[in-house]
Amino acid sequence: MAHPSIYKTEEAKQAAGHERRRRHYAKNKDNILKRRRELRITKPSQEIQEIQKALAEALGYSDEEDTEMVTDDDENVNLSDLPGCLLALKRIKDEMLALIQEPCTFTEGVLLQYIKTLPDDAHGKGDTSIVKTAKAKVEALLRRAIPVVDSIKDFCDVSDQSYAADSVSRYLSTHSLI
Repeated sequence: MAHPSIYKTEEAKQAAGHERRRRHYAKNKDNILKRRRELRITKPSQEIQEIQKALAEALGYSDEEDTEMVTDDDENVNLSDLPGCLLALKRIKDEMLALIQEPCTFTEGVLLQYIKTLPDDAHGKGDTSIVKTAKAKVEALLRRAIPVVDSIKDFCDVSDQSYAADSVSRYLSTHSLI
């Protein structure tokens, strides 16, 4: 004989699932946020560093110039309510789109600027600050987006609504590769 249904309505079933996801998130919040930060910051940065090292090796640069540029673009953003978080994320997205309209075109432009700084002799070095500055701008925007997305996830209790914020953050991270 089949078990009797626990939930009489679809809303009750959804509410129970929502509560279960909220409890799981509350219990594992630190690990979830740590994993998200690693995926959003570390891996793209590692890929970019590998590309930079390959370029440096191919162009004969030493590792002495491998210093990380850090920009301080922290704004006083109101993260105390969902509309404030969504507005902050929209502003970050708009800044990203203003900086990088098309990823390939952006990368091509940065590399063309770098190539213009190469001297005529085959053994000269170009201005690597062009690439480092572009990288720092993109990473600064991503660093600003992470706490906003985390706040949105907190407000949405990791429910179906949070998938909208997740898709926006994925869009930002995939359209900012250099």
